Amino acid sequence: MQQGIDSRAMFAVFVTGLPGLLLLAAAGAILGSGLHLAVALSKAQDACYVSETEYYIEFAEGRYEMRDHYNAFTWNDVLGTELVLGKMMELLGSGYDANHVKSMLRAEMLSDVRYLTIFVSGQDPAEVEVVRDAVGAALEALGARMSEFDAIYKIEDLEIVREKISFFGWRAAFLGAAVAACAGAFVTAFRFCMGSAFYTKGDIAVRLGIPACGMTFRGADGGGRIEERQAEMLAGNLKMLSDRYARVWLVDASGGQAAEAFLQDIRSRGLADGSCFEVYRAEACADDAVMAVIPFGVPYRERILDEIGDVQLHGGRIVSAVLVQAKRRWMRIYYACGYFDQKGL
Repeated sequence: MQQGIDSRAMFAVFVTGLPGLLLLAAAGAILGSGLHLAVALSKAQDACYVSETEYYIEFAEGRYEMRDHYNAFTWNDVLGTELVLGKMMELLGSGYDANHVKSMLRAEMLSDVRYLTIFVSGQDPAEVEVVRDAVGAALEALGARMSEFDAIYKIEDLEIVREKISFFGWRAAFLGAAVAACAGAFVTAFRFCMGSAFYTKGDIAVRLGIPACGMTFRGADGGGRIEERQAEMLAGNLKMLSDRYARVWLVDASGGQAAEAFLQDIRSRGLADGSCFEVYRAEACADDAVMAVIPFGVPYRERILDEIGDVQLHGGRIVSAVLVQAKRRWMRIYYACGYFDQKGL
C-alpha cells in the first residue's frame, strides 16, 4: 500500500469487469422487484377501499402567517385531536372505536397550503363512506370554530375505489440494481487495493522484489502489438536465462499446475531450450536458479511468498518471475494500444 495505487490498472480492472457488474446489477434488479412483488401480493390479500376528498382552507384575513404552520404533517396531527377526531366520534356514535377510526385517516398537502386532501381507507366500503362524511363535517366545524380560518369546505369528493396495488416497482428494481452494482464495485476495488493479485510485471517487481522476464496470454496467439512485443521480450529473456544457468526450476503456488503449463508453453512455442527448464522439486534445486510462475489477476502474493521462502530455505535462488495467462483485453486497455493496433498505427 505504501507504493500507491496504479490508477490505470484499477481502471482496466473495472472496464474488463463491467459485464460482470452489469449482470450483478441485473440480478439485484430482479431480486429487488421480486421482493416488491412478494410484498405487493401480501398487500393484495388485504386490499382496502379508499376515499379521496379535497378541501379548500380559507384563512382568516390578517392571519395569513398561519399558513406557515399548516402542512401535511400538521394536519395528520390535527386529525387525531379532539377538535376533529372527537367531533367525528360524536357523529359516528359508540359503535366505532376512536383508534380504529384514526388509523383510517391520512392527510396530504401539496405546495399550496390552501388545498388539503384527506384519504379514508378501510376494508368495508360502507364504513369508509360513513367515516368520510364524518371527517368532512368535523373539518367544516373546525373551520368555523378556529379563529385562524374563515372556513374549510369540500371542493371535490371522488368515488370510493378499491386500492390499486402495483405489482412491479421501478424504485425497488432500481434500488436493487444500485445496491448490487455498488457492492460489486466495492468488492472489486477492495480486492484490487489489497494488492494480493498481480496484474503487471511492475506489480511483481514492487511486491516481490524480483524482475519479471515477461508474460504470456490466454488463448491463441494474437496479432496485436502488445502481444508481439511481450513474446519477443519473453523469448529473449528465457534464452538469456538458459544461456546463463544450466538449469532453471519453475515454481508456483498452485501445486505445480501453473509451472507445468508454462513449461509446456515454452516447449510448444519454442521460446527457449526446453531441456533447461523443469518444474520445481525442493530436494533437487540446491544452488540452482528458480523462476516464479505467477498467474494473472489471482490472489497470489501471500502464497507465492511462502513458496519463495521455501525455495530460499532449500538453497535455491529466485532469479526471475513470469506473469502467465494475462487477459489480452486487460493489457490492451492498460497499455492503451488496442485502438492503435486496430488502426494499424
